[in-house]
Amino acid sequence: MSTNPTPDLPRLPDGMRILTHEEMRRVRDAAHDVARRHGVFTPVADEISYDALAVAGIFIQPYTPGPDECTAMYLPHTDDVTADMRGVWQQCADEPDHDGADHDSGEFGWRDGDMGAVPARPVEA
Repeated sequence: MSTNPTPDLPRLPDGMRILTHEEMRRVRDAAHDVARRHGVFTPVADEISYDALAVAGIFIQPYTPGPDECTAMYLPHTDDVTADMRGVWQQCADEPDHDGADHDSGEFGWRDGDMGAVPARPVEA
């Protein structure tokens, strides 16, 4: 099982950052208030608000990686990433403790030292 209950945060270019949990809660609450007033489903409001923030270089916190896969994560953050994938956390789909520093989610490939990468944590024996 993974020993990564709370992922580290990646290095990002100057001017980009990860929202705190409190900031995420405030954004979500505001989006839900607006969504209710306009009859929009709240998950749609979440997606719109988080996607808009991502375009500005402000990203949501990573989720807790699944225990049956490598715990390495990657945050697509560059302008060459399509809008629907920018800011969407990726988890390596390989086996836990696979060899090497190369990771792949099926959508993106990255190395541990890349900007936006969170290296894998060791797996308990």
